[in-house]
Amino acid sequence: MLHESRINVSVPSRAAHTAATGAKSLPAVPVLQQKTKAQDSLLQRAEESEQLQGDNSAAAVTQMKPADWAASATIAAVILHQPGYFSTWKKIVKAINEYKVLPEDDYAARGRKLDLMTTLIATWKEGHKNDTTARVVGIRGALPGLEGLIVTERAELLFAQNVRQYATAGTTYTSRTRGDVSFTVAKQGDKLNVLSANPQIAGHIQYDLTRASIDLKHFEAQPEGLGIGSVLMHEFARFAGQMGLATVNVLTPAYSAMGAYDFFGGIPQAGKQGAFDTRRGQYETVMGLRNDDERGERIADDHDDETYTNFINEEAKAVGKTAANKAKFATPEISADDLERVEALAVQAHKDRYVRNVDNVKRAARLKALSGFLSYNIAALLDRTRGQVAGKWIVGE
Repeated sequence: MLHESRINVSVPSRAAHTAATGAKSLPAVPVLQQKTKAQDSLLQRAEESEQLQGDNSAAAVTQMKPADWAASATIAAVILHQPGYFSTWKKIVKAINEYKVLPEDDYAARGRKLDLMTTLIATWKEGHKNDTTARVVGIRGALPGLEGLIVTERAELLFAQNVRQYATAGTTYTSRTRGDVSFTVAKQGDKLNVLSANPQIAGHIQYDLTRASIDLKHFEAQPEGLGIGSVLMHEFARFAGQMGLATVNVLTPAYSAMGAYDFFGGIPQAGKQGAFDTRRGQYETVMGLRNDDERGERIADDHDDETYTNFINEEAKAVGKTAANKAKFATPEISADDLERVEALAVQAHKDRYVRNVDNVKRAARLKALSGFLSYNIAALLDRTRGQVAGKWIVGE
């Protein structure tokens, strides 16, 4: 029998991912609003921090760079070919050698040098299209490797440029119902950070970005329940979409936050549907679901495994904390006893809603299984969060 202890998933330090579940308003047209002086000051500090740190994400995504060419076996093989006395090949080799020593972050110079190589290659081909000498045949055979590197390098440059051009100055969001709830989302290194003059308003998404993929490493938003999580996920989807990426994988999401992740449209990772289905079936069995011809789907009469109960209890605990934090933010003077009562009521309501039955076991098994294979279609995530954000927030520049 599969027990919970055999399927371990690391849990992030906070379970504030559930903050987004309250953002279900219908879409509305965003209204532009000017930043406050406090927000401008926060953005200035963020930009200064960005300058001190450097654009870490842009540096991380450039997989091919000039220094790599110096160590490339393809380039070494290319420059071994000897040019004729007046050959364009000599100019191509010169351009390659000049490219190898360009600074990694001099994107404009790198682009110009790649353009020059492309032009020179076309000129060489035109001038030698009928030449069958051994030297020319050798060079012609080396060209596909060089052209492939140029194509890869151009893609890397475009990718790095897109990362750098993402709005690091930030976008401001103000609640449609509470004018005092306002913040800015700005990219700093490998994070999208929530910046606010109110210290109670905070959050970030941290990611790993490569040329081919992006992974969501950590996600939190405070205070929970206001829809700040929806804003962060929307900005994250915008950012990933601008990179030309189609999907994002989520690393080690908390079980207690899976309801919120599901709310954003989480799906199994590409190529993992079979593994997900197997895991979901295992959890359904562990949680007591049975299916036979005589009685159909049902909960086993003698079932005593605590996996389902533990999952619901973890969810209920997070829901209770969210309710208490939201109440504290809405009413700062609320007493400790009243906060405790709000939390207890929310916990009990969640447990009452998700008593063990066939539908609820299927839900819990699906969410637990999905936590190990969680991903999003970025276009679908952007579309879903656009409506959530527009219905709840006034969006400024």
